[in-house]
Amino acid sequence: MKVALTKRNAIGAGLLVAAVALYGCASISERTHAYLGSPQLSTSNPEAVCIFAAEPKQPKERLGEISLAIEGNPSRQKLEHRLQVAAARLGADGVFIVSDRTHIYPLMYWDCWDPAVVSEDSRRVVVGVAFKFK
Repeated sequence: MKVALTKRNAIGAGLLVAAVALYGCASISERTHAYLGSPQLSTSNPEAVCIFAAEPKQPKERLGEISLAIEGNPSRQKLEHRLQVAAARLGADGVFIVSDRTHIYPLMYWDCWDPAVVSEDSRRVVVGVAFKFK
């Protein structure tokens, strides 16, 4: 079977390569742990989990911590969705952000032609606390 390289096939292949390259530009790794002594609740609906920039004043039970390590520049919607899904697994009504920081790590490379090349690697870490209203 012989496949002819047409303009349409070339455009499709180019779009596929671009989509794969852009998809690989951002990654989010998640770490969730429940607090000792917190109640074990059934999973809640992720769409019902609210995200707060600060701790709400209403009475609540803290369930656990969610930490997102972010490389690249994912959209805000993706980050919020990951927080909602992780909080829902703990049975939470909401999650409030306690830390959103970018850490910059210096990197140094050596090779045969250039003795030292210095660059920077930045990683963003977002930490939230999942809770259930009383």
